[in-house]
Amino acid sequence: MYKALIIGAGSIGGLIDFPSSSAIASHAHAYALCPDTQLKAICEPSELNVFAFMERWGEIQRYYSVDDIGEDDHYDIASISSSTSAHFHDLATLIQRSDCSMILCEKPIVATKEEFHSLVSMLQHTHKKVLIHLMRRYNSAFIALASRIKNGEFGKALGFQGVCTKGLLHNGSHLLGVLSHFLGSLNAIKPFGASHCNGDLCGEFGISLKEGSGTISVLHSPEYSLFELTLWFEKGVIKILDGGEKIEIHARVPSSVYEGYFTLALQEDITTDLSHYALDSLEFLLRESNQTCSEIFKEHLHIHKLIFQTFTKVYR
Repeated sequence: MYKALIIGAGSIGGLIDFPSSSAIASHAHAYALCPDTQLKAICEPSELNVFAFMERWGEIQRYYSVDDIGEDDHYDIASISSSTSAHFHDLATLIQRSDCSMILCEKPIVATKEEFHSLVSMLQHTHKKVLIHLMRRYNSAFIALASRIKNGEFGKALGFQGVCTKGLLHNGSHLLGVLSHFLGSLNAIKPFGASHCNGDLCGEFGISLKEGSGTISVLHSPEYSLFELTLWFEKGVIKILDGGEKIEIHARVPSSVYEGYFTLALQEDITTDLSHYALDSLEFLLRESNQTCSEIFKEHLHIHKLIFQTFTKVYR
């Protein structure tokens, strides 16, 4: 069994759900359910978090920080779910260790463009399997749909429109991750009237990808979470709804009113079972080859690079 380590035993590390929860949202829950892993240790400075974590997931080794892990201590896989401000140090430390051959890091991968530029070369050339936890990327329904798009089932992409909350870096990166999965590598982000919001960016953004272009809106601080995406193709429309919990596919059909015209009709209604996202990501990391994980990781690094470039444009 792979010996697992969680850095950051707060919400996403282990306190967002319980062993009895139907959702598998925390890294601790995923490690507990995966037959190939055994959670052995956490790094967590907060005594309250440690107490709550061990009440739920059992007594295990505890370190205050990643710096306290001894050279002779060995872990096969690690999840980075510490605060975003700590990601740079935690990730750099794990990359340089001789163990932890597999790493799953929460997004955003780092907090600032300066941290990104300092770390990107090391990340691009590491021999370790590293993935950013963009949860929809590792969901089987999204993977199957991406394959159908790339095989030409829906024809050429005509455009798309997406909307999310919580900033371009923190939640827009999820949206851009879905778009790059469906329509190829991200080419450019063009801000339209964008502004800063809570250390991130909100507003309208033009998005250009290898196989299509469109827009996304990042709303400023509504009192609810929102993540939706509509993609128009020659042969129909795909709608990502309810944060990705549901996918609708609308096909082109002859109009019942006007001869020679076409309209859209709901053809498929797909439930993604996205609530198991922590286990999906873990199993993908364990199952897929180094090459596959490396290609996905480099694309997600590229998304972060263009987001940080957009920060520079807006803050001039």
